[in-house]
Amino acid sequence: MTYNNSLQGRFVSGKHTPVILLLLSLVAWGVGVFAVPVVPVQKWAGFDFCQVGSLLANVVSLACCVLSAFMLSSLYLSERRIHWLTALYIWIVSLSLFAHGNMVWAVSALLFMVLLTMLFMCQPASRIEGSLFAAFSVLGLASLLLPQFLLLLPLGVVYMLSVNIMSLKRFMAALLGFAAPFWLVYGTVYVYPAAEIILHPFNEAIGGLLTLSVAEPRPIRLLLTLMELGIILPAIVLFVGSSVPGKPLLRRRLSFVMLTSVWLLILSWLYAGNFELFYMWRTPLIAIMASYLFTLKVTKVANIYFVFINILWLAVAAFSIWQI
Repeated sequence: MTYNNSLQGRFVSGKHTPVILLLLSLVAWGVGVFAVPVVPVQKWAGFDFCQVGSLLANVVSLACCVLSAFMLSSLYLSERRIHWLTALYIWIVSLSLFAHGNMVWAVSALLFMVLLTMLFMCQPASRIEGSLFAAFSVLGLASLLLPQFLLLLPLGVVYMLSVNIMSLKRFMAALLGFAAPFWLVYGTVYVYPAAEIILHPFNEAIGGLLTLSVAEPRPIRLLLTLMELGIILPAIVLFVGSSVPGKPLLRRRLSFVMLTSVWLLILSWLYAGNFELFYMWRTPLIAIMASYLFTLKVTKVANIYFVFINILWLAVAAFSIWQI
């Protein structure tokens, strides 16, 4: 089997791969509008989105997905340009039909991409403290809006250690950045007690993070976990045993992507009510690891694996409709 004759080879090297993926994504999204018309009750930061129509919710979700894709394209993750990475991310999200109508998941996934992008901008430099302050300020603000972002704080510290930018001064810059939004909000409440109402959503939601509850093993959740493990585990094994990528910065970033994926997957099963939320955060990471696997090498086994993963992605779309 030659490179050009395999499905994997045609996908990786095809000039029209991004266009085909984007067209198929639009078709999948259109199917989702009609096949999954019901928007679940959604509350975020005290606002109730349950009255938002299905069409508008899908438009907002698609817009967030496109914006996330643009940010994903700006990340330096590979020694060679993968021209279809962003299209692959949109394709994976498009096949997740169960998530299209949920604006909270979509907006929070966009916030996650903003955080990841700003964190990757924190590289060894003479004035890195400002970048760390900004990145962790966004994390603090996101945590105020959705307390689940607090669970990403350990990952931020791990990233600082992994790229060798940890020092007392830089750690204090990150800590002050994270605390700044809380200081502003709680300071406002202290001066104007009537403003305490803005903290009610945060105070109510923070209690849920202190209680662990194993997620119900629904068919769609088991399928999503199988699909992700089918990407994460081979990616880790091949990454450890391969010298690709060769640049230390890229290896550190890819290892962080894999660690974050594992961390969020574990959290999904430990916080029953947030399984799908954390899955949406992982979708860009899934696309990154899948692109790494697809471009690493082309063999007969790799081509069979490529077909198997795509079958699982299509099965996610089918199960999304079946569970309604």
